[in-house]
Amino acid sequence: MSNKKIFFWILSLLIVGVISVLLGRSWFCHSGSKPDISTIQSMENDIKWTRCFRAADGTIYFEDYRMSMDNGKTVVAQQAIDVEDINAAPERAVFVRDDIFFALDGLTKIVSPGVYTGKAWRSNDGLQTIEEEQVRINVPEGPLRDPAVGEWYGLYVYRTILEMPDGTWLMTMYGNFATDSIFPPDADAQRELAFMQRTFIVTSTDKGRTWNYLSTVASPNLGDPVGEGFVEPAITMLNDGRLLCIMRSGHRFPLYASWSEDAGESWSPPMYTGLDRGCDPCLITLQDGRIALSWGRRFPEGWSIVSPEGDKGRFKFPGYGYTNLSISDDGGLTWMSHKIMERSGTCYSTIIEVEPSIIFMLVDEWHCRICLDKHNSII
Repeated sequence: MSNKKIFFWILSLLIVGVISVLLGRSWFCHSGSKPDISTIQSMENDIKWTRCFRAADGTIYFEDYRMSMDNGKTVVAQQAIDVEDINAAPERAVFVRDDIFFALDGLTKIVSPGVYTGKAWRSNDGLQTIEEEQVRINVPEGPLRDPAVGEWYGLYVYRTILEMPDGTWLMTMYGNFATDSIFPPDADAQRELAFMQRTFIVTSTDKGRTWNYLSTVASPNLGDPVGEGFVEPAITMLNDGRLLCIMRSGHRFPLYASWSEDAGESWSPPMYTGLDRGCDPCLITLQDGRIALSWGRRFPEGWSIVSPEGDKGRFKFPGYGYTNLSISDDGGLTWMSHKIMERSGTCYSTIIEVEPSIIFMLVDEWHCRICLDKHNSII
């Protein structure tokens, strides 16, 4: 065989190989600057404010008896596992390990001053059976009453349960202590909150049956540049062992960040992230050590105005807001952000790393897979 024929033979093999890789990758990634967005075909056609979680076997479960068994490429109906209540609202926290599934409802109820109870779900057999139980939450300085009808007041479980190296569980909560009495400064927050709220951490040493107050991550002071206080927290452990917490401070106010170097016992003062008008952060540490943060901007620039009815009064689903994915290489000090979904309803998101550098995102009835390159760009 001549050198010329060998050259063309090798070149043909290279071309075929490249095309095969590209075609194979198209099953996993979108080739443009934004991922393909798919819609969950809902039986009720009203999927809003919901969550999803990934079970120990890799199955992702959604509200409305839906699941994905292929890392979010397709969503199909299922009737075997009932997790409707678990995924029904943002105020939830889920913990998954090979030998245990545990989830906790959002709103707690007072038993006595400093003692509260919450509804939980537990499974020790891979979700084949799920038992409901009541857990105890000890917050000595907590509120002295339950919220009135229509009042956003009290203590709420939110988003994250982490297992620490010593086996202790840490969980994020937010709400009001008995001494929290600062009125929200803006009209939007005043329609929802009795008083501005704080983010705090509770811990459990008995696999979620009892929780004890550990520390306050951030609480508002009069005059702080926040609208609601510090709410809707998400937490993750960085590769260096520190904890990072990201918190909402109001629809027209930025997300804030705090760090802990002592397993959550103390926290740095809340720092402005540069991520403005943020709601509902979801925070995860990727397998390669980078930090991924999804968050929503429901009332965006160019749409939000000061008016008697307020932004919420003008909002008509799915609205003009959008959902972002931000990536950090430096433990949350700086972020590279991508606008993922526009007109994305509530803009409340959940993200899961389903494969190395591939993130599944759910927002209301929409979902997608996002592929990151080493430079934090979407590919």
